[in-house]
Amino acid sequence: RLPFSPLRFPFSMADSALGAAAQWDDATGAPLNDAARSILEDAKATIAKSSAASSKSSSKAFISEDAARAILAAIPDVDLATGEHKYVQVIISVKGAPKGVSKPIVTSTAGLMYHPDMYDAAMKKLKPLGITGRVVGGGRINLDHGAKTASVWGYSKSFGRAEGCNKRSAEIIGRFHPDYRVTWSDDGY
Repeated sequence: RLPFSPLRFPFSMADSALGAAAQWDDATGAPLNDAARSILEDAKATIAKSSAASSKSSSKAFISEDAARAILAAIPDVDLATGEHKYVQVIISVKGAPKGVSKPIVTSTAGLMYHPDMYDAAMKKLKPLGITGRVVGGGRINLDHGAKTASVWGYSKSFGRAEGCNKRSAEIIGRFHPDYRVTWSDDGY
């Protein structure tokens, strides 16, 4: 078990490798500068690598399945900022683990306005732990701890619509917060 919650590290978009905050088009979700392009290219490259790796039949694992599952179990399934925010669902796995040892997480970060930034923030916290991640999709979420409710809807303009993403995200949130009323819809943006 890890001695800390890996999704609770301090993080700042100013810490990006390119030194500038990523900028996104509000209407289309398109990247407007090199920092944003880098985040989106990294996310899309991870998706492509994941697809290529899954088509290879023999890849040797260098970490046991039990060890990989223990590492994944230490990472919260849900890490959401309170209030209304964009969110992403990411399938995470441990680098070098046997094929198929993975789990989905749902994450949002207060102060970030775009889906690729949400993905980038989560991966900057997880990569140092040997965790890889593939974005599934995203949307919006309103999490109210006082009322014990969570509403999930919409889609990511940057990553596109991902069929079933909001429903699966709501199910994950419902398992993490079993006493909350969790609703979902694919309507809206």
